[in-house]
Amino acid sequence: MIVKGNGGALEVINGEEEDEGAYKMYSPIMKVLRECNSFFLQGLVSAQGECRPLLACGRQVGVIRPDVACYLLDYPQVFTPTPTAFLLHPQLDSYTKRSSAVDLVLRDLRAKNVLSALRGWRDERFCVWGQFGVGEPLFEIERSAVTPLGIRAYGTHITGYTHSPEDGRLRIWVQKRAFDKPTYPGMMDSMVMLKEAHEEAGIPEHLASTAVAAGCVSFFRESERGLHANTEFVYDLELPPDFVPRNVDGEVDSFEAVTVEEFLSRVTSAKYKLTSVPVALDFLIRRGFITPETEPQYPGLLELLHVPLHHLYAPHAPAPTHSCPPASPPPSPPSESPSNALMLSEV
Repeated sequence: MIVKGNGGALEVINGEEEDEGAYKMYSPIMKVLRECNSFFLQGLVSAQGECRPLLACGRQVGVIRPDVACYLLDYPQVFTPTPTAFLLHPQLDSYTKRSSAVDLVLRDLRAKNVLSALRGWRDERFCVWGQFGVGEPLFEIERSAVTPLGIRAYGTHITGYTHSPEDGRLRIWVQKRAFDKPTYPGMMDSMVMLKEAHEEAGIPEHLASTAVAAGCVSFFRESERGLHANTEFVYDLELPPDFVPRNVDGEVDSFEAVTVEEFLSRVTSAKYKLTSVPVALDFLIRRGFITPETEPQYPGLLELLHVPLHHLYAPHAPAPTHSCPPASPPPSPPSESPSNALMLSEV
């Protein structure tokens, strides 16, 4: 697969076609990780057809599939179409104007019930940035609209682990999501978001604050709900052997400490939350449980844990022809902003 820029757009020269015989040769780990990167491995072409970048102030902030584009065409004063892209209208020249205009469109699409992702409307705000760590956010959107618009999402997963007092072996804490969660109900996932450590797992602040930064993973997946362009900052948190997580806010069904072997078995099963798989595999690689000796496709595995999203989203796009004043800061930055989002492992 070769991808090149085309005036800020992503142009696919040749996509990858899956050969059934080759697929059977993949290890269980590689199969599930390839599923996490389905859009990337399709050559950035959706199952729905060619996609177009979404630009705001000359920066690519999203990717629009054809099935979403057909609805956005009804709102040219907000999402202005060109032959190669969608632009947020130049007259939307502030954080507040862009946020309000996009919100009206999303609420209208929700009322029309045409996008499945918006059925999980959460009334949670999500900041959209032109470039990670640079300047102010360009606008904010409803969190459930991140995937239909192909917006890059950031989060921080913490893998909670301990050592068994009986045999000293490492155990990884996993949680089963509550069955009434809007996404991935009842599925296994990373433990909990750090900012919600007490609410979701009863972890006191003095323990949660000892989490150690360990890098990041990224993946680019397509699902029924849209495109998942995710970067997850990963942290490790060692918990005392006698500590048992307990849910406080009702968002977790149960917790369990499992062996590495059991953890890997769950991660490669259909019961594990797919978007948490890269975090789990990254932890096992860093701890030496997945090695070139145990995983025949080790080099490819590492590559698919670090998809170059920030290059694919054209962070150095040409300057816009209209002026775009500094964004007005949001009244209260949402928790998903890159500077303060933190998260743990779930099952």
